[in-house]
Amino acid sequence: MAQLDINILGQQYKIGCPDGEQDSLLQTVAQVDEHLKELRMSGRNLRNEQLIVMATLNYRHQLNTLQAENQAKTEELNRRIEKLQNAISGVLDKKPSTETTASVNQDEVAS
Repeated sequence: MAQLDINILGQQYKIGCPDGEQDSLLQTVAQVDEHLKELRMSGRNLRNEQLIVMATLNYRHQLNTLQAENQAKTEELNRRIEKLQNAISGVLDKKPSTETTASVNQDEVAS
């Protein structure tokens, strides 16, 4: 596990990071730091702890919204898949009887 020194709102932190994920984590740190600075510049005079709570609530709300959208899309895809499976089953169920009819007709012609 790698150790990273990060800076958020001027505060230094040392955090552990799984090997190979350093770049992704540093990008996340930059995004969080930028978001906190935007909140700070929004006109409110908030302490760092208050900014972090607000940012956490914002991120959690965004995550909840995305999860709900993902769930709705998953349910819609599942409905479409089920419809397609039913349509395919319907076609396959009809196909053997058509082949049987064709086979019977060929036998009749041969007789």
